[in-house]
Amino acid sequence: MKKFGGLVYLLCMLILSGCSDDVCNVNGKMSDFSGETTVYLLRRTGEFTHDTLMQTVMKDGSFRLEVPRDLWGEQYSLKFGDKRSSVAFFAEQGNVRIEGNGKTIYDADVTGTPANDSWDRYQKFMSEIGKQRNLLGKEIRSSDDSDSIKRVKYTQLFKKLDGKIERYKDSLARVEANSVVPLFLYYQSLQLLKYDEIDRILAKFPQLADNRYYKELKAQADVLRKVSPGVIAPDFEVKTVNDGTIKLSSFRGKYLILDFWASWCAPCREETVYIKDIYNKFHDAGLEVFSVSLDDKKAAWLKAIEEDGMIWNHGCQLLKGGKNTPVAQLYGIDGIPAIWVIDPEGKILAQGLKGEELVTFCTKLFQNK
Repeated sequence: MKKFGGLVYLLCMLILSGCSDDVCNVNGKMSDFSGETTVYLLRRTGEFTHDTLMQTVMKDGSFRLEVPRDLWGEQYSLKFGDKRSSVAFFAEQGNVRIEGNGKTIYDADVTGTPANDSWDRYQKFMSEIGKQRNLLGKEIRSSDDSDSIKRVKYTQLFKKLDGKIERYKDSLARVEANSVVPLFLYYQSLQLLKYDEIDRILAKFPQLADNRYYKELKAQADVLRKVSPGVIAPDFEVKTVNDGTIKLSSFRGKYLILDFWASWCAPCREETVYIKDIYNKFHDAGLEVFSVSLDDKKAAWLKAIEEDGMIWNHGCQLLKGGKNTPVAQLYGIDGIPAIWVIDPEGKILAQGLKGEELVTFCTKLFQNK
């Protein structure tokens, strides 16, 4: 009888073990919570947007959540009631342990599975980088060096620490090539990467080709390839301030600065100062400026044009979505201002130049014209 009972127990354990292959068990213990609190599982969909995929109830600081297989391979956030902070974790097979408190939710320990252990080590590494940055920055600020020398030292400091971070990611990609963590770290820098950089990154993770982050990196590279120096700028049509329409191709025969911006974007408004200077200097020599706004409210768009004295050509789709609007997607825009310089034949000459770099480029472009 005892033997039969033992067989039944073993069979039950095997069944449960098989079932656990289809879920990621998230077990949490958060102090400073009493009673019941709703815990939300969030997936980031944009810079400031997210979807709520699941939710559970935390009782006196303890909760459990099962994340199904079709959600594995991504980083998610757990939000606790109306608290602003959240906890990030990677969904994968196994038991994820989350331990923290309601006062510093963002500082919770997340361990228990390979990806989350790796992420925990990376977070500790970045914490040390932050401490080094603060300590060395304090030393620079308190020194008797001139401001110009301090700026040079700050630049050297940031380059040195940024180099450490890049070496950490590269090392992680070699050692944990099957892990989504190093791929995610590269994915976080998506808006700063050129298409050839993305190509080199993806070559490190062929086994993750079906992962969401891989697919989005590849899609961005494919878009950037079509809007890079040396190719013909993709044509598009937008509305004008007078409710007409205008095409990019209508500027053929002129050198053109294509400037994506928005009235609510402070860096864009600052960049306008440089563009205005370039326009005033070189318009008579054959330069045009075409500023395409990502605004969705016409009044705000027109007000900004008038306030900033933007006396050149303007267009806008007047659609909600910002970087998710069709024209922004066409050019792979993930942040503004985003600027291209285009020649009279429609070929892209430069991309991503801003401020003094843009002024210098245009000055050289027109110095013999």
